[in-house]
Amino acid sequence: MSAERIDLPAGVPQEIHRAGKGKPVVFLHGVECRRDDDAVVAALAHKYTVVAPVTPGYADIADARELRDVHDLALHYDTLLETLGIDDAVLVGHSFGGMIAAEIAAHVPKRVARLVLIAPLGLWRDDDPVADLPARLPHEVPELLWRGAVAKPATGAAPANDADGLERMIAAMQGLATVAKFTWPIPDKGLRRRLHRIAADTLVIWGEQDAYVPARYADDFVAAIPRARKLIWPGSHMVPYERPADLVKAVGEKA
Repeated sequence: MSAERIDLPAGVPQEIHRAGKGKPVVFLHGVECRRDDDAVVAALAHKYTVVAPVTPGYADIADARELRDVHDLALHYDTLLETLGIDDAVLVGHSFGGMIAAEIAAHVPKRVARLVLIAPLGLWRDDDPVADLPARLPHEVPELLWRGAVAKPATGAAPANDADGLERMIAAMQGLATVAKFTWPIPDKGLRRRLHRIAADTLVIWGEQDAYVPARYADDFVAAIPRARKLIWPGSHMVPYERPADLVKAVGEKA
């Protein structure tokens, strides 16, 4: 995977990683950001050219200073795609990245040709709330994300509490701070009112045992997006890392 840092016109620098050859697929990572050993990026790269941005704030918290809300973040990514010459993106987003992928597709519908949302944040139900991840202690986060996993994680995607140490914990805490900036106190920042604007064929994928964002939210996304269908797989919130080969197949299927 090659890495580069792009200075965008709005003044917010953007770190991106690229891998593979073929039709471009843009992958927006979830709460965890694995820059060098992301198993989902590796799997997609067998078939596609994968462009994987690192959410501003994950590499350096100061990078997110000028991005005040989800609208700024969605338009920031639209500027990035414009700069990269990607006009009809196949956009895949997981978790927090799924929320941002949906916001991009709602803000700039013509930018996205196909949308794959994997357990996205962005909606809220009082009767089945999303877990308050930023309130968890660092060692509790992996357990919540992987709770309910029914498949062996792919190489390079093992739960962070299996070994990685202080450096990964610090990176995870910084990532959670960035997620909290755009989702606190609840992740619903009006996305439900914008989902009808999404014009792309949309596939919504969820792990049936997701302990972070309950799988019933899949129905809410499908009901609100005009051309959407769902796939529910056995697994946790980290289901794309449990089933990367299935994800690659799903990305290539027509909605």
